[in-house]
Amino acid sequence: MNILFTLDVPEYLKTLQAEKFPDETFYYESNNHFADLAEIDVIITYGSNITEEKIKQAKKLQLIMVFSAGVDSLPREIIQERQIKVANVRGIHAIPMGEYALSFMLSHVKKAAFFYKMQKEKNWASEEPITELAGKTLVVAGTGAIGAKVAEFAKAFDMQVIGINTTGHLVKPFSKTYAMEDIEKVAPLADFFVSVLPHTEQTTGIYSLSFFEQMKENAAFINIGRGSAVELNVLEQASKQQLIAHFYLDVLPEEPLSEDNYLWQANNVTITPHVSGHSDKYLERSFEIWFENIHLLKENKQLRNEIDLIRGY
Repeated sequence: MNILFTLDVPEYLKTLQAEKFPDETFYYESNNHFADLAEIDVIITYGSNITEEKIKQAKKLQLIMVFSAGVDSLPREIIQERQIKVANVRGIHAIPMGEYALSFMLSHVKKAAFFYKMQKEKNWASEEPITELAGKTLVVAGTGAIGAKVAEFAKAFDMQVIGINTTGHLVKPFSKTYAMEDIEKVAPLADFFVSVLPHTEQTTGIYSLSFFEQMKENAAFINIGRGSAVELNVLEQASKQQLIAHFYLDVLPEEPLSEDNYLWQANNVTITPHVSGHSDKYLERSFEIWFENIHLLKENKQLRNEIDLIRGY
């Protein structure tokens, strides 16, 4: 097979790949430049550089392997029409995103931002009340690999963990799960609410203003899934009205957020630039899935993390 990488690959992974698969031909291009696509069987990409025109040029294309979890940007119609397989690296983000969620939950109860501010002001604020995670309730919307890892980490801190998924079916390590249709009924239970929802038609704008109105005033909302789950004006209104204690937002419906947006300066909002899945082990974990899929593709078997483009995941 002729396999094209449109992302930077370190030399040690190129060497390992060549040793494991000596019969395959690998091409390495920058993210904005493509080799002759006519003879390419597989494209490895982060997703955003795949256009309908490139799919038309790649007449032998069998597989698009996306080294991220989202496939939102792919030209789905022509891919489905050509019956090209699509797979992603779902699952590799579980540890870094789980750590991200826990880091902000811990920071929240231990008031890390407050004490950093006090340090700068040389203020010995020893009377500031501090709480703990133990005994608090975490609700996680999305009970896949990432959501389950968030729950696993939270249980290590003696938190109560509740999950939300499409049907409400029970998933370990959650003690209880609810269906997506009950999301506003579950909202009042959460001390922390972590959203790990994918981008689908059903999840777009799922967190309405009334959802945040149902939450406890001292609750925190953490979004590490997709920014489209909450409309920007809803976030702005909920923040201005102080409906909950804090919003921790790694994803937003507008990325990057415009410099004049209110959320930058809100005292109850923390913004990070879509980095919760970043890790120094990102490519190594991606290649583990990719190596498995080379074998499965050659054997014409179901791929690991093969995507149903109609559902979007």
